[in-house]
Amino acid sequence: MALVKREIRPTAELTPFRTWGPMSLFDEFNRLFEETLGDLGRVTAPSTYVAPVDLYETDDALVLEMAVPGLTAEEIDISLEGNKLTIRGEHKPVEDQGVRRYYLQEIPHGTFVRSFTLPVEISSDEVKAEFKNGMLKLTMPKVETARAKRIPISVAQ
Repeated sequence: MALVKREIRPTAELTPFRTWGPMSLFDEFNRLFEETLGDLGRVTAPSTYVAPVDLYETDDALVLEMAVPGLTAEEIDISLEGNKLTIRGEHKPVEDQGVRRYYLQEIPHGTFVRSFTLPVEISSDEVKAEFKNGMLKLTMPKVETARAKRIPISVAQ
């Protein structure tokens, strides 16, 4: 039996496969967020936990609500520099004297950092932070010039 050698030619040009490591994936997410929202909501450090956030505006304030279950108020650090708000925290692993054999482990551990460029100017001296049932709530009053003003309309006769 004679072996026949065949030449195989691709019908289309092959594109190299790009692999994603943890850093490049976060860089790509940040690039996409920056293209659409500026750096509002930028994840500044890769971690095992990214605390979910709602950031919304009322007539008088910006309000940020962040879910941080399992943390205490003492384990959260909030800083405000100009219009950049940064929230840091750490989910510490459970320290147990005995040996644990996990069947499933989905509760994240490690540090997280979230930074936000605030879309309006706020009065930093009047910011209030509340913590209840694993929810952090920041109420950041807007400066007077950033608040919406109602302009009355006079009717000409």
